Amino acid sequence: MADLDRIVYAYLKKKGYKEAREALEKASPVPSIDQYLATGLPETGVSNRVASDVIQEEGLPEKLTNAYESLRKWISASMDQFKNELTSMLFPVFVHCYLEMLSRGNEEEARKFMAEHSMEHEQYHKQDIERLRGVTTADQMAHSEIVDAFRKNKFGVRLCSYSSELLLTHLKEHQFTALTGIINRHIDIKTFHGKPRQKYHAGGVLGAATDIVDNINKKKILWGAFAAAEDDDDLDEGEEDGETEEARARRRPRRRKQQELAVPPKDRVPYPKPRGRDWEARARMLRDVKRRVALGSSNLPSCCMYTCFNARDAITSLTLNQDATLMSAGFAESFIRLWSLDGKGLRTLLPADQLERMQEYDEMFDTDPSTSEPFRTLYGHSGPVYATRLNTDNSILLSCSEDATVRLWSTATYSNLACYRGHSYPVWDCAFSPLGLYFATASHDRTARVWSTEVGTPLRILAGHLSDVDCVEFHPNGNYVATGSSDRSCRLWDIQSGECVRVFQGHVGAVQTLAFSEDGQYLASGGDDNNVIVWDLAQGKVLKTLRGHREPVTSLCFSGGSSLLVSGGLDCTVRVWDARAVVSGREADFAGDDDDDDMEGEESHELLATYATKSTPVYTVRFTPANLLLAAGVFSPPA
Repeated sequence: MADLDRIVYAYLKKKGYKEAREALEKASPVPSIDQYLATGLPETGVSNRVASDVIQEEGLPEKLTNAYESLRKWISASMDQFKNELTSMLFPVFVHCYLEMLSRGNEEEARKFMAEHSMEHEQYHKQDIERLRGVTTADQMAHSEIVDAFRKNKFGVRLCSYSSELLLTHLKEHQFTALTGIINRHIDIKTFHGKPRQKYHAGGVLGAATDIVDNINKKKILWGAFAAAEDDDDLDEGEEDGETEEARARRRPRRRKQQELAVPPKDRVPYPKPRGRDWEARARMLRDVKRRVALGSSNLPSCCMYTCFNARDAITSLTLNQDATLMSAGFAESFIRLWSLDGKGLRTLLPADQLERMQEYDEMFDTDPSTSEPFRTLYGHSGPVYATRLNTDNSILLSCSEDATVRLWSTATYSNLACYRGHSYPVWDCAFSPLGLYFATASHDRTARVWSTEVGTPLRILAGHLSDVDCVEFHPNGNYVATGSSDRSCRLWDIQSGECVRVFQGHVGAVQTLAFSEDGQYLASGGDDNNVIVWDLAQGKVLKTLRGHREPVTSLCFSGGSSLLVSGGLDCTVRVWDARAVVSGREADFAGDDDDDDMEGEESHELLATYATKSTPVYTVRFTPANLLLAAGVFSPPA
């Protein structure tokens, strides 16, 4: 069937012109469009069906403007089932038409083109449009980060086979050679068999061909987390709590089930054997887990909110530790403050002559309440402190700063233990491995790095993002690191090899926060687009986009058992989502229909509760092992 016949046939079916459709079938027998969509076409795209055309100088601005406007009108008039999918072509075409005009010296025409058509893309690409508006000459293009990203990397777009054929036909019929050349050189169209997606997908600059990204996401990863009670026999917790051998036997099937998952060998990444304090910390965590409150859609948690006053412009970050006994803050004045939240104050070490007689770590501290202090201030950085993290036993504090350094602090002596240098630009985030020894950092230099507390240089440099790496988080099994970037993508890295094993795209703004589920299978990300996206690491696919926040999402945390997901945002709210409903729903694939039946601007059905503060943007949220929900923020009085 000729391309034109296919289009006419689809139109007749949509309008219900049965007699005309039957006449067309007699003249040119064709399968039904539903059959056609089910079987699909050979996997082709515009880029490999049309030879690249050399863009001629003469009349270029007018040609590109007319071609873009024609494409936009044609997509707007397309059938509803193809419209959303084809619309994803407009933004990259718009960007490269604008840049093509600028690069050839047509600055006035480029500014006019931007003024006339930029508003069409601000809903999904506002940040990119604002940055592109600042590039108005060919000289500025050479020094622009966003132009560099668009010109050196192809923009990924996915179309079903039929949508691809419709687009190809439109370009051929109107002989848009200049536009075809732009598409061939700057847009990577990946076609797939099946029905078109019914939701607009923003796409993005990949830094690699779509096929390469697909292959990355098919790599096998060992996503399973080590069981929290895997070594409880070594802790002698059974005797301490009066647990019988029968009770231990009931736990063994759960342990075997955990081993059947994709759990990495314990020696895959070298970690030190647990020592005395590690066992004590693990024992405390297990006691908390045994007191854990079962949460779900019918049993929602309350939230304890910590608010800092008179520090709106001073505090840059807040962090709550795992057992809710400490809170740390980074300040724009380049210092760190550590608070005690349990009412006991921060302990003070005994004098040196008395320490020689002490055998246990806890005996090294003065037990006199009068010597404790509510907070301590740590000095050492020479720029704003953007993130702080405490390790699992609260003995070490990690901080990162605009001065491009990472510092390690002792919470016993409240002094700086080490300074790590390697990044050449500000370090935005840092994270400890849950198993100790290693930590990761994220920087403006577009890299994340993995370090050992015992070595002053990075062990791995994780390079691949096209813009700042804004956040970093360790996987629960300590074998992988997740990163979020201003290039609107999330990546998962294997720290054993330094290889990227997952690339996730779906955000339309910078990714500012990440969180793993307790079992390690799911990753949640949130950012400047006000959305939370849940990803399946095992399948390399998106599960759900959660909408509800009105301002950027700053923090995420799964509950113990991963039944709930909690998010905090600059809209002064803490929101609780039904993680079980997200996970149990039909998995979605970027190459097919995204499982998202929520309308734009509406709250997702998985939203269970919203806790609003009076005027306090939420900087961090945290579940304790016992499933107590905590949050913290800085009071920001209305203007």
